Amino acid sequence: MRILVTRPEKSAVPTGERLRALGHEPIFLPLFAAEHDPEGVALARACHDAAAVLVTSAEAVRAIGTAGDLADKPVFAVGTSTGKAAREAGFKQVETANGDGAALAALLRDRFPDADKPQLLYLAGEPRSPRLEQELAAARFRMNVIVCYRMTPVDLTREILQAAFQRQPEAVLLYSAETARRFFELAESFLKEKQDIQFLCLSSAIVEAVPAGMKSRTKSAVRPDERSLFELL
Repeated sequence: MRILVTRPEKSAVPTGERLRALGHEPIFLPLFAAEHDPEGVALARACHDAAAVLVTSAEAVRAIGTAGDLADKPVFAVGTSTGKAAREAGFKQVETANGDGAALAALLRDRFPDADKPQLLYLAGEPRSPRLEQELAAARFRMNVIVCYRMTPVDLTREILQAAFQRQPEAVLLYSAETARRFFELAESFLKEKQDIQFLCLSSAIVEAVPAGMKSRTKSAVRPDERSLFELL
């Protein structure tokens, strides 16, 4: 299949390699790019009072570069790719939760059941789902949220969009609600001519961002991870 990959460039490259290994042809159309925040990174590196570090995206790890003085603090990460990035950055203790922020919150509640919760450092991005922070606040965790990167829209001309659709994609991979909203806004005119394209979403929350007239061609992964997403192909 010809698969349109809407992830940011650095994340799209390994996704494309996995697709090729499965016999598919990736078509890259990054809609957002990561902009690292030097001030946020400096604040995170100086946060020595945290008992553990949380990361929900490999981009946060790329933003800080290396673990530095945080290397000995345990890291709780969402997904194997984020966990791998943390290890490569020099973090010595990394535990992963398969799923999303809710899965990570459940892991932390299991690891720290006592009333006296540890201080957490969340290496975050913008925009992001509020669910992890909401669930940890409800469980009375103390948390310092530091934004280390922001996703900014890529400037896409009509010519770039046209070139992508001329390759006749059969499916589109959507990894976030923000990406889905922007994709359908930019690609509306092209999609009217492509009535057979399938829209494959990492989670059911992303499906909500798909226009009503296209939901019949939309599927959601059973679990919010790329392996489950690929099972829809």
